[in-house]
Amino acid sequence: MLRRTYYNIALALAASALAPATAHAGFYSGDDLYAVCTADKEGKDYFEKSYECLGYISGAVDAFNTTREANKLKSCIPGDVTINQLRNTTVAYLSKNPIDRKKSASSQVFAATRKAWPCPTAKPATKKKTSRKKR
Repeated sequence: MLRRTYYNIALALAASALAPATAHAGFYSGDDLYAVCTADKEGKDYFEKSYECLGYISGAVDAFNTTREANKLKSCIPGDVTINQLRNTTVAYLSKNPIDRKKSASSQVFAATRKAWPCPTAKPATKKKTSRKKR
């Protein structure tokens, strides 16, 4: 009897693992990113979380820049900005915008970098006046 109960529990767990889960906009939320980026320096997993934070942010920024390059645009982030500056900028943004941390982490990295280093606005093309010759 007990064996059958364990079997039923295992079957139920397996079935629930196969059920579709709610999809999110990203794998990582802003809350998740904020948690690893602000990990306790005395914690046993501090270095792991620090590398996770830096890796996520630098990967997100690389993805943004790749998208810009594919669209024949330059990066808006100056070339001399360090990964640590990107981290500090992102953490400061997440700290000041706790409501937005429910959104995807990548959207929050994007918002933080755009706020710190805004892209120049494109100027609309001006139409050349065509001169009409008098006849």
